Amino acid sequence: MTHSLPITHPMIFKNRVIDKGQLKKLIAAAFGQYGTARTSEMADRLKNLGFRFATRAGVSISVDDLQIPPSKQELLEAAEEQIREIELRYSKGEITEVERFQRVIDTWNSTSEALKDEVVRYFKATNPLNSVYMMAFSGARGNISQVRQLVGMRGLMADPQGEIISLPIKTNFREGLTVTEYIISSYGARKGLVDTALRTADSGYLTRRLVDVSQDVIIRELDCGTARGITVEAMCDGDRILIPLADRLLGRSLAEDVVSESGEVVARRNDWLSEDLAQVVAKHTKKVKVRSPLTCEAARSVCQACYGWSLAHHAPVDLGEAVGIIAAQSIGEPGTQLTMRTFHTGGVFSGAARDILAPTGGKINYAGIKTRQVQGEDGPEIQVETGGVLELIVDVEIRELDTEESPLNLSALDQKKKHNIHKIPINTGSRLLVQDGQMIKPGTIIANTPPSRAASRSTERATKDVSTDISGEVRFEGIIPEEKRDRQGSTTVIARTGGLIWVLSGEVYNLPSDAKPVVNNQDQVQSMDVLAMSNITTKHGGIVRLPDGEEGRDVEIITAQVILDQATVTIQEKGSKEIYLITTRDSQQFSLLATPGSKVTSGQVVAELIDDRYRTNTGGTLKYAGIETKRRSGSGKYGQEVVKGGTLLWIPEESHEVNKDISLLLVEDGQYVEAGTEVVKDIFCQTSGIVTVVQKNDILREIIVKPGTLHLITDPEDMPAEGMVRPPETVMGEEVEALSYLEIVQTPEGMGALLRPVTEFPVSDSPPGPSTSTGEKDLIQLRTAQRLPYKDGERIKSVQGVDLVRTHLLLEINPDYLGEGSGEKRSSLEGLELVADIELIPAPELNQTTEDGEEIEVMRLQLVILESLLIRREGIADLTQGQIRTQLLVQEGAEVKPGDVIASTEILCNSPGEIAGLRNDDEQVRRLLVVRPRDLFTVDLGDKIDQLQVQEGNLLVAGTEVVPGIRLTESSQVELIDSTDKTMVLRLARPYRVSPGAILHLGDGGLVQRGDKLVLLVFERAKTGDIIQGLPRIEELLEARKPKEACVLARRPGEVQAVEGEDDLRSIRVVEIDGTMTTYTLLPGQSLMVVEGERVEAGTPISDGQQNPHELLEIKFNWYLEQGMSHYEAAMGALAQVQQFLVDAVQGVYQSQGIDIADKHIEVIVRQMTCKVRLDDGGDTTMLPGELMELYQVEQVNEAMSITGGAPAKYTPVLLGITKASLNTDSFISAASFQETTRVLTEAAIEGKSDWLRGLKENVIIGRLIPAGTGFNAYEEGRGPMAPDYDAGIDLDDEIVGSGLSDSFLSGHGYSGAADDSEYGVMSDEFSSGSGRNISYPMFDNSDSDVDDLQDLVVDDRTAYRLDPKSSGDKSSAKKRKTPKGKVKKPDPILDMDLELDDEELIYDPMEDQED
Repeated sequence: MTHSLPITHPMIFKNRVIDKGQLKKLIAAAFGQYGTARTSEMADRLKNLGFRFATRAGVSISVDDLQIPPSKQELLEAAEEQIREIELRYSKGEITEVERFQRVIDTWNSTSEALKDEVVRYFKATNPLNSVYMMAFSGARGNISQVRQLVGMRGLMADPQGEIISLPIKTNFREGLTVTEYIISSYGARKGLVDTALRTADSGYLTRRLVDVSQDVIIRELDCGTARGITVEAMCDGDRILIPLADRLLGRSLAEDVVSESGEVVARRNDWLSEDLAQVVAKHTKKVKVRSPLTCEAARSVCQACYGWSLAHHAPVDLGEAVGIIAAQSIGEPGTQLTMRTFHTGGVFSGAARDILAPTGGKINYAGIKTRQVQGEDGPEIQVETGGVLELIVDVEIRELDTEESPLNLSALDQKKKHNIHKIPINTGSRLLVQDGQMIKPGTIIANTPPSRAASRSTERATKDVSTDISGEVRFEGIIPEEKRDRQGSTTVIARTGGLIWVLSGEVYNLPSDAKPVVNNQDQVQSMDVLAMSNITTKHGGIVRLPDGEEGRDVEIITAQVILDQATVTIQEKGSKEIYLITTRDSQQFSLLATPGSKVTSGQVVAELIDDRYRTNTGGTLKYAGIETKRRSGSGKYGQEVVKGGTLLWIPEESHEVNKDISLLLVEDGQYVEAGTEVVKDIFCQTSGIVTVVQKNDILREIIVKPGTLHLITDPEDMPAEGMVRPPETVMGEEVEALSYLEIVQTPEGMGALLRPVTEFPVSDSPPGPSTSTGEKDLIQLRTAQRLPYKDGERIKSVQGVDLVRTHLLLEINPDYLGEGSGEKRSSLEGLELVADIELIPAPELNQTTEDGEEIEVMRLQLVILESLLIRREGIADLTQGQIRTQLLVQEGAEVKPGDVIASTEILCNSPGEIAGLRNDDEQVRRLLVVRPRDLFTVDLGDKIDQLQVQEGNLLVAGTEVVPGIRLTESSQVELIDSTDKTMVLRLARPYRVSPGAILHLGDGGLVQRGDKLVLLVFERAKTGDIIQGLPRIEELLEARKPKEACVLARRPGEVQAVEGEDDLRSIRVVEIDGTMTTYTLLPGQSLMVVEGERVEAGTPISDGQQNPHELLEIKFNWYLEQGMSHYEAAMGALAQVQQFLVDAVQGVYQSQGIDIADKHIEVIVRQMTCKVRLDDGGDTTMLPGELMELYQVEQVNEAMSITGGAPAKYTPVLLGITKASLNTDSFISAASFQETTRVLTEAAIEGKSDWLRGLKENVIIGRLIPAGTGFNAYEEGRGPMAPDYDAGIDLDDEIVGSGLSDSFLSGHGYSGAADDSEYGVMSDEFSSGSGRNISYPMFDNSDSDVDDLQDLVVDDRTAYRLDPKSSGDKSSAKKRKTPKGKVKKPDPILDMDLELDDEELIYDPMEDQED
């Protein structure tokens, strides 16, 4: 095939090792230079080459291929040595815990990196054909981080909270992990698996939403003719370039000419930026204005010129390309690769500091910068305390300056008048390397600044606990404690100054709360001596009951008890439950309601009488006769208690709850029925009487049968009165035989008197109950009470019957009881918990035997009030308490008085020593210290005692020289200097460095156990920047959510004047241009991003944190309106700022994970999020306030208003998240298929919406061709491309072209079009392949078509057609004409359809096209 095309590029021979990266470049170069066909052939041959040599090489992997570099051990030993040094410095109190931790992490990180480099070097040097090395470094499989784990070291891991564990994994998988390392490893492994599972779901859902929001973005025009564009520059992070400018320009079209410094035009407007041209442009300028989907003015889509190249084949995108779908997939697909959350780096961010160089020579003036002298590593340094602007004063003489000094002693004010002044911003925390007033040469380093402005100020407060390694006594050295109250009123003690906390060694005993020491400071104690004692005393006195067995720890004192001596208790089984029955001497049976072992309070029911004397057969009405009741506390659920006996009168009635349809009723209301009658289907009455029917809404609720005899009333004059009737009274002339109740009823026959029978239940004044004996009858007793559950006159619905009276056995505890020796007894009962325990005492002498020979166990019921005392067991409860010895001082059954000692507990000393640490204040002693011999050591000074440089009480760190030639091996405190023995006694101690502002957990002189927390160090650390990185951040941006910790934005431009307030609540004042003072309040934990004197613009972040895009949009829009811009211009400007922010933020997240996505994809999505406005005022238009409309639609209406002189609509631009944007799309079919189907369809029906079927989804849903690709209207039925004029100025035609209306609609409405032809009315006879005529539309004047060069309309270079360039006519001669919108229209195309294509011309060659 080589003969078919002239080679436009010289062949380049590349002699190098080709790995995966080089392969990519090779294919890309071939593609760019020789087109698709040749590249695919080359790729095929490369594949064959690869397979052949892979087969020959037979590369495999075995354990022996994993070669561990021999220098690994040395590297590890060097690291261990560094760690030992760090630990030594920490143990001397030279560095804080935070610094120690950070240095350990840094050491292991650098060691791991060094080892990784060593692994690579060793492979290269010894065996470059090692299979592991070849696989990893050719890019075939695996990468350096995996090889490092196989043959280097696994390195540091994070714990489940994301904090780094300071113990590294020193081994690799080849050597094998220890158990500890394996467990540390498994944290990360599990997290990886869980994250992956969660990520795939999230990523899939993100892709779905992206597709939904952008599915209708299709390339529908060639050029929208806009003059607007966006400015593109290289994407940087601090000083690091993430995406070079040339890469961002590739495949774009320029919005304006690029001119070099010499004035030469490098590239013209609308030029496509190929790789070569992009490189050239990037060399000449740092910022380029290019066309972008964000600024495209094509209605409802994006045009080819604004979108640029299709990155799939490095040529302008085709008409009909569904770029929205491509964008959605490009952003969604890498979602799985994004980490859900990356780890905190465990602390302090170390970035490289930057130097600021003098732009010219001159004299330094510190101006408004405040500085202070600090001690640096290399001597004194000038540190900037408050940042600002440093002035470099220059004049003509100074510019030529060669000498270091110059006799310029004019005042700074005069200098300002006479000279140029260079203003150099300097940040807080920078190091100044020049003095105020110093003369400098150009290029001199003026200052050293922290890594980057954002990094230096974006810090967060972090804390770290410091625990003590030894137990002992705390001493402060150099620390000044200060109490601080917060807004809630709680106090914390902080260290106002830094210093050391010493812990002086000794054994600390935790004493129980009630123990009192029996020793004093300086007492000498031996092992097993008593240090403290605690006595356990009884509060109330009573009879002692000791625990059963050795394990028991409760001693119980019985204060009061009562036994049912005349009643027995037996257990009966009823189903699966056990019932306790109490039988009295009178053969009454009570059922025990409170289970044995439970506690009962005063007034609680213990048992209930089993009695059916008061049982009714049916429901009815209850009336009291002579009964008096009283409601007592605690008796609520059982009803009222009978105080005085009498009679209960019961008027029975039968009640059936039915809830059935009225049609099932078989009797009438008021009808008299006999017993056994079916009143409702399947319901029969039990008694004879009058039926009452209760119904509601044709539903039977209740059927009541009132028994009795009915007397019809013939004469209304003789109507008797309702109420009780006693014999021998007469009713209707008949004598009453028994007590009855007379009720007037309405029957089908007329009025009647119903005599209802009444049953009498006598109730006694006091019911009999079991007798009690033995015990404090007056303090605690059982009482029998009768309770009435129903009120006087209450109607009770029931079919089975109810109990009218219930007899209960109650517990009564009398709190006012005064026994014998009243005063003493009364005081002992104060505070006694008045709760009784129910106990069953076996009574074997009463056991009964059944007929079957089974023995029934009989018991008696006892209620006792107990005081329970917990006795400590002997032995070592825990090492911090010493040994415990407990002695019981009472016997079983003994009677004790209140306040008597029941047992005593002694805390014993574990080892001999001297007592210390007891304070003389009134506070209860909770801890006690014993200084043991092993806490002390002696140093023999010999004759050098005269040269002793320390005194008693001094605190000395390890390594201190006490006399010449003698250094201390341990940190300690000088206890005693013995001049006779020439020795010095020291007590072991451990210093801990504390930074200012740390929170102190205890005071000077406090006692601590090993592992207790001493202090909480508070330090600033740089925010890692990836707190919400990855997928959640992408989602937050694309859904336009308000960030959790949003930063404060300046609402209008101004100058920062002052920062006020404490750490927690700071505010900042900004003086605006018009002199207004605005105060911004910072949230706790937010750091400032500006310094005093700095100028801020509207929308500039004042504090650190994520920007809220909604707030940014609002601020910018309002500011632009203030500047006098029109609504449209202000909205466009504000949206442009937000669009830029969103594109950069999304790119930033993907870049941090090393994923490259072209800007245009993100821009397509962002365009869909930022195209709507919310109307504030409809003006004279038909639009309503609150409506969401497309910006260009509103602007079109406003343009019409300006012509007619009506009031235009006013609006605010809005930013919609992708979900909201999908639901607010023009197409209701698309929105309904996404989410909230019912709501969307209901609203569309109510509003009478039309769907113009412009997108892909709506066409798929109703089964049409999608209007993209070959289904796009320009490519119908193989007739070649057609480009309808979108700017024809006729709205109706505009709508029809984009709508895809059916054939029948068009032909039926005067648009010509044969049935088998395009929906756009292209007549079949208007097309003749040989005629060379233009394709025309009946409804469009095709003379104004947007076609410039027919090659633009080739669907794809893969169609492999070359169109003859000669046929495209003379472009220059064509007359340009203006359209109503003022856009330049391109000249008419001349289409020559007589193309003779040779076989050899079937290969598309982009290079040749460009030359043409």
